[in-house]
Amino acid sequence: MKILNLKIKDRDNIIVRDIDFSEEGISFIYGDIQAPENKRATINSLGKTLLIKFIDYIYGANEDPKIVKEAINGYTLDAIVKYNNKNYRIVRVLGNSEEIFVNDDPPRTLGQYKEFFNIKRSRVSKQILVNKKLNEIGNTQHPNKDDVVDFIYFLGLQSLIESIEKIYQSQDLIKIHKQSKKELVKFYGDIDEKEIDEEIYFVDKEVERLIKELADISSKIKKIEIAEIQTNIIEEFAGKNKLLKSLSSELEKLRIERERIEEFLENSNKIDVTSEHILKIYEKAKVEVPELVKKNVEDVELFNKKVYEERKEFLGNKIKGLNIRMSELKNEINDLSTVVDRLGEIISLNEVYEESIALYEKYSKELQDLKYKEGKLSQIKDLDEKIAEEDMKLTAEFENASRLMKEFNDKVSEFRDFVYGITKAIYDEDVNSYFDIKIIKKHQKTRPVSIELTLRGDTGEGVNEVKKNIVDYLILKFSNVTDILVQDSACFNGIDPRQVAGMISVAADIAKQKKKQVIIAVNKYQLGDYEDIIEMVVKSSAIILSENDKLLKFDF
Repeated sequence: MKILNLKIKDRDNIIVRDIDFSEEGISFIYGDIQAPENKRATINSLGKTLLIKFIDYIYGANEDPKIVKEAINGYTLDAIVKYNNKNYRIVRVLGNSEEIFVNDDPPRTLGQYKEFFNIKRSRVSKQILVNKKLNEIGNTQHPNKDDVVDFIYFLGLQSLIESIEKIYQSQDLIKIHKQSKKELVKFYGDIDEKEIDEEIYFVDKEVERLIKELADISSKIKKIEIAEIQTNIIEEFAGKNKLLKSLSSELEKLRIERERIEEFLENSNKIDVTSEHILKIYEKAKVEVPELVKKNVEDVELFNKKVYEERKEFLGNKIKGLNIRMSELKNEINDLSTVVDRLGEIISLNEVYEESIALYEKYSKELQDLKYKEGKLSQIKDLDEKIAEEDMKLTAEFENASRLMKEFNDKVSEFRDFVYGITKAIYDEDVNSYFDIKIIKKHQKTRPVSIELTLRGDTGEGVNEVKKNIVDYLILKFSNVTDILVQDSACFNGIDPRQVAGMISVAADIAKQKKKQVIIAVNKYQLGDYEDIIEMVVKSSAIILSENDKLLKFDF
């Protein structure tokens, strides 16, 4: 895609600038100023960078309020571009990126516009340099994957791209996995990574034990008939138990009283002496007992016998009464014991249930903690396996990339000779250069592609900018997929005018030879006293800007 013409119109649709660019060869945006004291203010005020940004807009750039300020919102960019050998008219209004017109078609969104022209911005941004690059192949401080892949793509080494992307992917995954593993290991404190398998084994065994314990407790709980414990059950148990103790105590007292009576009756029977016994005693003593005495003894005997019989009958009845009461108490105690036992069993079962539940909860908590630990340990093990798997892929892709790179040895030699030649064209004979592209030895972190460009003999402050420009011209020379290079004057800052003149000449020769489009913004003072170069720049300029003729005719 080449830009052939750009018209800049104000809000009243009046053409402010009508700029033609050479389809093949070099066009300049020339700042006709001498080096001022305040270079930054003057250089940026002419509109060179703004014009390059307008070109970038035609190539699908997002709006940039730092360059395209609000004061010119509503201005129109009306361009003619050539794409696939066909011309298209593009109309884009500043401040309204959601409507871009192509020919007479309905307006397209920015995304649809880029899709229509197959614009990949990561690559276009390396062809249209609104600002100087930050590294030799890209616009970041250090080359990223897109920079490397785009560079390889531009130089026609496309068969390397898939392998390079796989290496980046595996390296990124390994980095992620290692970071995740580091965080998990940190979770366990100072655990030795070599002990992880051992720790997993012991945790697994403890999990098995707790699962079995929980199963046993669960089975036990299911067998218990749960009775809902309420206050009245416990109170009833307490009351019945107290009554049972009272009845048992009363029964014991009655038993003791009955034993005393029975013992008394037994002893009374043993010590009873009849009148016959008394008379025999007298006979043995050879004492004659008068009849009257005998009669009195018999009377006493009858009296005592009567008293004894009456007492015996009374106590016998007493014992019968005690036996009846004791029998009643025994029945009450038996019935009450049954009730108390039943209530005690209910309370006991519920206590067992509560203990089982508490134990179940305790084991469940332990199991949950172990499962969590088991999961973390397993994650570490899984991460180790993933790291090993990605490392195997990494080894295979490094070998594959190295093999593919060897197929481009001749091309790389050609690149090297070009860089050497361009160095001689822009420097004195005492400056030499070396260029190389190679695949490094397999590494989990270091990126796979090494791009080397050294300038031996140049110790000036602008050497890094020279190297960046050499890479741009290398791509311009050898790329079959890009046909445009746009450079802002910032790309030449700090470079000696001798080298600036040499680079501009090289760019012009490549553009003419390869039929490519080159647009370079440059200030007069950057060209020094090289009148022939200044004359060539003026002759090939698409537009010449000065402090008296700025891009949009006014300051903003």
